[in-house]
Amino acid sequence: MGRAIGETDSNGDLKLYSRSHNDFTKRFPPIADALRELKKQAIFDGEICALDNNGFPRFEWLVNRGRQKGTLVYYIFDLLKLGDVDLRGEPLHKRKRLLTRFLGNHQRLIYVDHMEREGLAMFAGALALGLEGIVAKDAASPYIEGPRETSYWLKIKDQSQKTSGKAGGLIL
Repeated sequence: MGRAIGETDSNGDLKLYSRSHNDFTKRFPPIADALRELKKQAIFDGEICALDNNGFPRFEWLVNRGRQKGTLVYYIFDLLKLGDVDLRGEPLHKRKRLLTRFLGNHQRLIYVDHMEREGLAMFAGALALGLEGIVAKDAASPYIEGPRETSYWLKIKDQSQKTSGKAGGLIL
């Protein structure tokens, strides 16, 4: 999975890049094309994934610089800006509520829902699927830029065994 920021505008122009500002627009054209279709000004945070035939993320397919394997999707879990409104200081639950209204149903741009309860069951389910873990976030938290963990979110991984090669996890 590859963390990606997507910026769109009303003209269909866009930027798609990594947290370290590497341009992903030409590397992942199906995602760029899907974002262009939105034709609204917004900034998203999410993960680009290459999915196998069973819908599981395959990290090795994403980083392979050769011919792209699998189906590319952009799992969007946060909305940082909508129109001229900077949402980064708003609580996560508000940003996600706006994101659901804005994003709608799309085959390649997929809203990542959250769970407010049953985190242990979700973690067990993720491990049963061969995923590496989950990310737990404070629903009242602002958006904090950067790759570092904060007191607002926690990456919870299975430390007892190696995963099956299916990268990624679920976000609560």
